Amino acid sequence: MIRRPLHLGPLSADGYSVHRSGIRWLIQPGQYCRANQIFGYCNISLQAASFLATGGKSFTEEADLQVAFAARSAGRIHGAGTEPGGYLSIQRDVCDWDADTVIAHFEVEAETDPDVEKLRLLMLAGRRMTGLADVHSGLLPGWHGRTRGWWSDEPTLPASLLSLGICDATGVVLGEQCAFTEMFEAARAPAQMIFVPDHPLAPSAPILLDQLDRKPAQFQAIADDMHRFLSDSTITPTADDWMFAGAMLAALQRSPIADTYSLFTPSGTMRTGPADAVLLSLSSESQTLLRHKSLGYHAHIMRHHQSAAGPVFRAFLGSAFETVKRSIDDIRSDYERLLDRMHAATGARALIINCMSTSGHEDISNYSSFDAPMSSTLSSIASKELNLVLHDIAERRDLNIIDVDAIAADLGGAEHLPDGIHQSGLIQAELRSEILHAMEEIRPHSPIK
Repeated sequence: MIRRPLHLGPLSADGYSVHRSGIRWLIQPGQYCRANQIFGYCNISLQAASFLATGGKSFTEEADLQVAFAARSAGRIHGAGTEPGGYLSIQRDVCDWDADTVIAHFEVEAETDPDVEKLRLLMLAGRRMTGLADVHSGLLPGWHGRTRGWWSDEPTLPASLLSLGICDATGVVLGEQCAFTEMFEAARAPAQMIFVPDHPLAPSAPILLDQLDRKPAQFQAIADDMHRFLSDSTITPTADDWMFAGAMLAALQRSPIADTYSLFTPSGTMRTGPADAVLLSLSSESQTLLRHKSLGYHAHIMRHHQSAAGPVFRAFLGSAFETVKRSIDDIRSDYERLLDRMHAATGARALIINCMSTSGHEDISNYSSFDAPMSSTLSSIASKELNLVLHDIAERRDLNIIDVDAIAADLGGAEHLPDGIHQSGLIQAELRSEILHAMEEIRPHSPIK
């Protein structure tokens, strides 16, 4: 057996010094780890090297910055757990980042990688929904409006994947630790993973279009209207009303498709343009949406998220908005407009998870009692029609269909996808493989100068 030290290695942000907490371990001392398996992490912070520092300004929105550690080859990690622990493994500026620091020793049967002593550093960054959501313990903990991760040791610019799906995409991209760890363990090509949650707004095509096209004056009109309703209510708004309104405005103000990013690297900060690929869920295309009666913008709030709103905000949704019915053709048109607009704005390629078209539990033997169109009544029919629409769109536009319907049919939908949305770990692993395969064909945008 060969034992080698694992050094932190270089990490740099232009104009800033990097500081870290103690290390928190995810394994037991001497535990065997797979190649690229995350075994520990630390919190980090940036401190301006001078009053003129400008290189790290793009990270000021992302209050939560972490580095997770992995070895390049499979082997045993010795020395895990030797750090002081306690609050010193949470506080972000306990130590300077020192590239020569040895955090553990790595034991392998044979050296297959000449860089075996160099740790793989998985950078994690979270933009909080509020500055008060300051949970410190765990990988990417707390309430975030956006999280992302990337290997900092890649010699080339990574291709970026932005996940804008609902539950059928969330678990696939975030993984069981909600920190992209399974994605990065499986990835073979350089990648950045970005996740935006589906609360309070679910990412239906009309909402994403609104975000892309909304001007600052339009957003201000939305904010003024919302504030006026809550302030003029005969019922005193609760904390839940104001919290929901704030989260709603945060989602309405930004277009995640147009976001740009900064990356830590061993040699400094790199700026990249919008995501190269956008992962969407066909299941997020509801047949009913809310549309503001006077300002015209759309809202789609999943039922399990609506309960977080207070009584006044729920009254606002009921009185200021009207319900809009969407046919299958309407959804087709909205999707085509979104794909065209997204391609024109950023050049991003769409990866779309289709619908599971049957649960395996249907027992309808005669459909004659159902009114046409049956897709308005039966979700299984709607899913089949949506999948056909997606294939029609793919014939005329450049996109990748991530075929959960075929995967679930092959593995067994009743067992692995019983409600049509929430997958087993086996299906998630298959979907990750499909997504990463599609990403290998996508070239990243050029860095921003």
